[in-house]
Amino acid sequence: CPSTLSQKVALGALEAGREWVQDKVDGLVAHQNAMKDVLKQLQPWGEVWGGSGAIYLMSKLPNNAPHDTQVVDRLAGEYGVCVIPGSACGAPGFIRVCYANLEPVAYEEAISRLDAGLKNLIKNC
Repeated sequence: CPSTLSQKVALGALEAGREWVQDKVDGLVAHQNAMKDVLKQLQPWGEVWGGSGAIYLMSKLPNNAPHDTQVVDRLAGEYGVCVIPGSACGAPGFIRVCYANLEPVAYEEAISRLDAGLKNLIKNC
């Protein structure tokens, strides 16, 4: 059963109309595309996948990278950006990155921080 909160959110979206919903979906598409651009630097180790029916992407870390939990700790501690270790999702050696729930300005900042953290990771692997 859906929670009461999710039912109220769905009702609010229906009452706001299709235009409001489409605006939110368009924003997610823009965020997804920007995130894919940042994660492209990891593609030599595997494709970026996800985002079809979900608001996250998965990306393989370099083969000689530290454990995914260590990478996540470093991204959070040194770059102020939070991602989920793939091992927490049944995909060790990956990171899971959500591209929703941030306003555009905050999202741009998060993208920039993640980009810097991944560039540093690749450089040191």
